[in-house]
Amino acid sequence: MAKFKTYALSVVALALFVILTAVIWERAYIERAIRFSGYDILTLPIDWYTPQEIVPGNQEDSLATAAEDDRAIPDTVLRDVAQFAEEQGSLSLTILYKGEIQLEQYWEDANRNTKFNPQSMPKSVLALLMGIAIDEGFIESVNDPIGKYIEEWRNDPRGTATIEQTLRMTAGLEQMVESYDANILFSRAARYLMGPDFDSMIFDLKQVDPPGTRFDYNNEESNVLGILIERATGKRYTEYLSEKLWQPLGLDDAAMYLDRPNGSVMKNCCVFSRAYDWAKLGLLVSQKGNWNGKKLVPSQWVEDMIAPSPLTDYYGYQVWLGSNYALTGIIGRPSITPPPPEGFHTDDMIVFVGFGEQRVWISPSNDLVIVRGARQWAPSWNEMYIPNLVLDAIAATDTESEKSLN
Repeated sequence: MAKFKTYALSVVALALFVILTAVIWERAYIERAIRFSGYDILTLPIDWYTPQEIVPGNQEDSLATAAEDDRAIPDTVLRDVAQFAEEQGSLSLTILYKGEIQLEQYWEDANRNTKFNPQSMPKSVLALLMGIAIDEGFIESVNDPIGKYIEEWRNDPRGTATIEQTLRMTAGLEQMVESYDANILFSRAARYLMGPDFDSMIFDLKQVDPPGTRFDYNNEESNVLGILIERATGKRYTEYLSEKLWQPLGLDDAAMYLDRPNGSVMKNCCVFSRAYDWAKLGLLVSQKGNWNGKKLVPSQWVEDMIAPSPLTDYYGYQVWLGSNYALTGIIGRPSITPPPPEGFHTDDMIVFVGFGEQRVWISPSNDLVIVRGARQWAPSWNEMYIPNLVLDAIAATDTESEKSLN
C-alpha cells in the first residue's frame, strides 16, 4: 500500500510538473492571444509584438530636402498625391527624386521618428543580406542547396531546394497559413504568430511541389532563408542586419519581433522602423548597392535580384517587379482593390511590398523612390496612382528641359 501511495504521488507530481511546464511555455501565447482581440494583422499596434530585439542603427538623417521654391516635381502634383495618400488612410508618404526629398508628409499625429510595421517589405532587405553573405564567403553560391546550411534538412528532400529557388519563392514548401485570421485562437496562423517557437513550426512544413516548378509566395521560405543566414554567418539576424545595412546607411534603431526572450526573431517581416529609413533602403537599391561611394551590396547581386524569375515576370529575389504583380491581382484584396486599368509608366519599376499596401516603389531610370506607410486599411487603393502621377510629372519636366535647350 505504501508503495502504491508513493507511486501515485510520483504520478501526480509528474502530471503537475508537465501541466506547470506547459502553462509556462504557453504563457506568451495566451497573453498575446488576449491582447490581439479587436485587431487584425494590419491594425495591430507595434507594442503588441513583445518581446522585441533591437536592430542597432547609427542615425544620420543625411538626405537633402528640396527647398519649397526649388522642387523638381510641381507642387500641384505633390498636393494631388498627398491628398490621395491621405484619403487612403496613409501614415506617411515620402518621395525622393535625384536623391532629394520632394515630399515628406505624415498623418495620424506621426512624424519622421514614428515607427511603423512595414509588414513584408523586409523580405527585400533579406535578399540584400543574402547577397552580402555570399560576397563575404559565408555562403558559397546561390546554387547551393539549403540543406547544406540547414542541418535539420541536410538529408531531407526539403533541403534539396537551392537558395536561388527559395529566394524566388519556388522551393515548394507548404503554406504555414492560408488565412491571416489569427483571431481563430487554435488555428495554425494564431499558433505561429503568437507562439513561443517560430523556427520549429517552419521545420515541420511539408514539401508540396518539386523545387523550381511553381511560384508560390510563401512567408516561410523567407524565414528559412533568414535562418540560413544566421547559420552560415554565425550571427544573430539582427546583428548581421545592423552591421551590414542599418549602421552603414545611418538608419535609426529598429526592432524585430521575438518568439520569446533570447529566442528567434520573425525574419520574413516586421522590422519596426521609420518610413525615412525605407527611403534610404530604396535609394540603395536604385544605386545598385552603392552608398556614399562605398559598396554595401555587390552591384551584380542587385542586378540578379531584380531579374525576373523564369516562372514569373513579376518576381525576382524577394522583390516584386514591373506592373504585372498588380495587373494580375496576385497581391492585395481583389474584392476591395481590383487590378488597376493600366501599368506603371516606366519599364523598370522595383517594388518592396508589405501587407496593407506598405510600399517602396523604385525606378532607377527615373532616379525615383517613393515610400508609403500605413496602419489602417485603404478604402479604394490604386497601386499605380501615386507613382504614375509622379512619373508623368518627371517626364513632362524632362520634355520642357529639352525644349529649353533647343
